[in-house]
Amino acid sequence: MNDISSSAIRRAVFPVWMKNPSLLVTAANWSQRWLLYGLFLVLVFPLAASAAEVRGLYETEVVVTSQGRDERHAAIRVALDEVLVRISGDRNTPRLAALQGLYKRSLQLVQQYRYRTLPRVEGAGGDQAGGLGQVLWVSFDAAAIEQALRRAGVPLWGQVRPATLVWVVVDDGGVRSLMGADTLPQLKKVMQQQAERRGIPLFVPLWDLEDQMALRFTDVWGNFQDAILKASARYATEAILVGRLYRQRGGIWESRWTLYQGGESVHWQASSPRQAEVLSAGVDGVADHLGQRFAKVFDESQSGRVNVIINDVTTLEDYARSAQFLQSLDLVTAMQVVAVAASSVTFELQIRGDSEGLAQIISFGRTLLEIPAVVNVDHREPLLPSRAMPGEAYDQLWFRLLP
Repeated sequence: MNDISSSAIRRAVFPVWMKNPSLLVTAANWSQRWLLYGLFLVLVFPLAASAAEVRGLYETEVVVTSQGRDERHAAIRVALDEVLVRISGDRNTPRLAALQGLYKRSLQLVQQYRYRTLPRVEGAGGDQAGGLGQVLWVSFDAAAIEQALRRAGVPLWGQVRPATLVWVVVDDGGVRSLMGADTLPQLKKVMQQQAERRGIPLFVPLWDLEDQMALRFTDVWGNFQDAILKASARYATEAILVGRLYRQRGGIWESRWTLYQGGESVHWQASSPRQAEVLSAGVDGVADHLGQRFAKVFDESQSGRVNVIINDVTTLEDYARSAQFLQSLDLVTAMQVVAVAASSVTFELQIRGDSEGLAQIISFGRTLLEIPAVVNVDHREPLLPSRAMPGEAYDQLWFRLLP
């Protein structure tokens, strides 16, 4: 889990690949010489692109007691379980009969593995790694696994995912604490580890003076929606998780969870003698709900082309950021530039699925903001959105590049 204060979005570097760079030679205010020279620099030295992106979806770690072959083979199967759940968003995926063939060749799916030693931590009771010495890191063949899931009709969830802000209040013997950037570090660690297992970008509030002026402990404890949503607006995440934990006299931890996303709310509860289990249940609820909503079954027969027009592109850095973000999306299988104007670029994308799914995935990032389409826009301005554009060959989407 990350603190919003540092950066709410991970940064990654993606290579820009285009079928035909010569298509960039169009009317533009940019100098063609500098434009093409800049493209060469972009291709060789791509810049960072910001998005709500989860990396390492096809790699994971499993705690082991030795480096023996039998235990390694068993651990690889456990690692495959975790990866299948993470990329499908469904905890039932590993049990599907159609995927049992993957487990028979699980060793062939491994691209890399290595061991690392765990640090010894005193008083780590309840920690799943307590007393064990090492973990096995495994990286799987993403293309082979994706192909197997597509053939089985299993939904796939791409690496660009909704960011979730977490408000958690804990009542332990009448003492209430709120998890923030500098509070309840052990709870944050538990939720972070589970979020990594499920592939969910989770962030905690700063809980600074501005937060404390906008929200009280009782607002979170009472799950007062209006106050929580208002206080969360500064963080601009796509989803908000509210958790309330308390320990009963018998030592059982009880939790109540609410997820706010897309104008809807989902509620669930969990109880356990172990605090870590109820915290993990909160993360699992988020992953289950978002995975069910956003993971998609990719039908190769539904692949198509989409024109994406991006406005407010005025520098080579703007162009690089736009291109690299689009190329990073899982739905995009090929990309080329078809037009460049004074402050806009038109990309033609080959995608799996439809334009609606593409627009949804783009909305999770922090790079592009969709411009709603309007009717009867002056045809002399071809880079403005219109649903009645003459000669339109395929879907078109319009966006504005965010600062």
